[in-house]
Amino acid sequence: MPPATDVITEQIGRQYLVMAFLVVLGALQIAVSIPGIRGMMILPGRVPTRILGGVLIVLGVVVFYLMPLWIDGPWAAGSVVSDSTQREWGRAAWSDLGAARNVNDVDGGMSGTDHARWFPIAMALAMIASLAGGTVMLRLFPPSRSSNAEEWQTGLKGLSSRPFLSSLKTSFADLRATIKIDAENELARHPRSIFGWIAGKLRS
Repeated sequence: MPPATDVITEQIGRQYLVMAFLVVLGALQIAVSIPGIRGMMILPGRVPTRILGGVLIVLGVVVFYLMPLWIDGPWAAGSVVSDSTQREWGRAAWSDLGAARNVNDVDGGMSGTDHARWFPIAMALAMIASLAGGTVMLRLFPPSRSSNAEEWQTGLKGLSSRPFLSSLKTSFADLRATIKIDAENELARHPRSIFGWIAGKLRS
């Protein structure tokens, strides 16, 4: 018999987190390779980054569904049946892979709440890994030439030639300037509105 449901939930959750991390990281690499956002590319060059992205997506899905072959769980060979409470703890056989992860959420399988918790974590980790990898790549393979305009681009465009922290600093400075200009324009258009009052405060 499988162990307590919380043990099963924790195990399957960790494995799902690994899969989601790899898939999201792969999708990110494909996405940033198209416009050439080097501050998020973990390989130098668009084509290698795109290939790596595809490999990560396939790897994440394949590893997740093959894990029962070498990791013990509620899918022991020969015990995979529709009633997940009747399964034994062990490694699955090839013939059981199709239904190995079909575990009811009340028996330790993943519920909608589990997906809602693990997937955003995987997204955050993939974003951090992408930004960290891009920073390393920009230091190892800096852009050969960059115009002054490119150096001061903000947002995602800024990541095309600069690492995350440098681009973030410029983006915040641009945001503050934009807010002030927009507030002043709003004050000129609607001096009696709440926006006008806020703009007046900013000007003072």
